[in-house]
Amino acid sequence: MTRMTEASGPKGLALRIGVVAALLVLALVGLLVREDRARASGQEVRLAMEAVDPRSLLSGHYAALQLVERLPDGSDCPPDLEAHYGHDDSWVALSPGPDNVHTVSGAGATRAEALRHGPLTVRGQASCRQAFTTPPREPGEDGPPDGERPQETFISLDIGVDRFYADQTQAEALEADLRRQGEAQAPPAFAIVSIGQDGRGRLKGVEVGGTRADLNWF
Repeated sequence: MTRMTEASGPKGLALRIGVVAALLVLALVGLLVREDRARASGQEVRLAMEAVDPRSLLSGHYAALQLVERLPDGSDCPPDLEAHYGHDDSWVALSPGPDNVHTVSGAGATRAEALRHGPLTVRGQASCRQAFTTPPREPGEDGPPDGERPQETFISLDIGVDRFYADQTQAEALEADLRRQGEAQAPPAFAIVSIGQDGRGRLKGVEVGGTRADLNWF
């Protein structure tokens, strides 16, 4: 009876809480180690990124990121993007370009379907939108017909990569650089992503104007 009372008393309760807390810490460390190994073993790619709404770019010790690709004027949207947009289990095809910069080249409901559009696939979804670069022509105004106005094509890629954690100083510097992405002379910005055998994209770091900052969990 004495032993049972001691085990169920304050000391026993504290011991059980300590054991549970230790197990949770070990599980978290194990998860971080597995993710770090998967990040290190995956294929590294560079994906174009731009600034988000300046009002929400910086939150605490991370900078918010968005993967946005601008296509040359007059380009068509890659195939099958809209058909699979909004599906959490869809895949996006990527194709390599100069300087190891990968671009979105299609999508599919499965990895096999997405592979028809590019040699590398990642779990996620992408959307494509087009916008005119000049305002509509007013009645009687000279200029090309509305249907012939030049267009810009944008691709937004969602693969679960949307935050770069850093100390406050580094996050603020990144914020300042990303805010310049709307300027003509802004340096190019890329997310450095590792794509694992499981198809998941994992952020490794960011690169702005040729300067790279790697994510470091430890």
